[in-house]
Amino acid sequence: MAIITTKENVFHPEGKIILRSGAVLDCYPKRDCPKESISDDLSVDSSGEFLSLKKAPSTTKDPERIPRWEELFLKEAFFLHRHKDRILSDSRMFLTPLPFRSGLAYSGTSGMGEPTLGTYLEWWEDCPRSVIEHNGKPFALTFHIAGSPLSGSNCCMAVREDGKKISVRFPSPFSEIWSSFMRINSRYREAKRLYEAFPLEKTIRILHEEDAETVTKK
Repeated sequence: MAIITTKENVFHPEGKIILRSGAVLDCYPKRDCPKESISDDLSVDSSGEFLSLKKAPSTTKDPERIPRWEELFLKEAFFLHRHKDRILSDSRMFLTPLPFRSGLAYSGTSGMGEPTLGTYLEWWEDCPRSVIEHNGKPFALTFHIAGSPLSGSNCCMAVREDGKKISVRFPSPFSEIWSSFMRINSRYREAKRLYEAFPLEKTIRILHEEDAETVTKK
């Protein structure tokens, strides 16, 4: 059986983060930060919520009420994807929280907690299967992972360019999907705790304003 690694243990210099590309970003310390970091260790889910794929949770805690940040993400996902280089140049954009509740049967959300915009951008690049293509072009971006690490059965979700959500079932090996996400997410565990992050609305607003300035200058 192949060994599945779910962590990237990287030493980040104080006040900085090192991206997977090797780029180093300056960070902005929080005035008040949680004393304990988010755990990224795989563990058995004790709530019973993830004991089977049928019980896999919705993308948010309240499936009947979509929060503002999720509405914005679905609307602007492809816009954000196109502005990857800009986002990967600013730690506050990189650390923008996208708290989708991905999880696996038996282990729950462990290893997938509190992902960031940068986590997704690096994952979409690192794991090509997470970007569903049609006629050689990106058709949908995976943003929610749910399935069984044992059987490989899964029911994930992706967003199309028009903002519509679609269900995605990945063929074997499903481990390639969830383990790659966990590795990247774990890389920035301490950074999420220590450093400032823009809310999604602000990140999107800055990007649109910069685009408008570029058009004006032309």
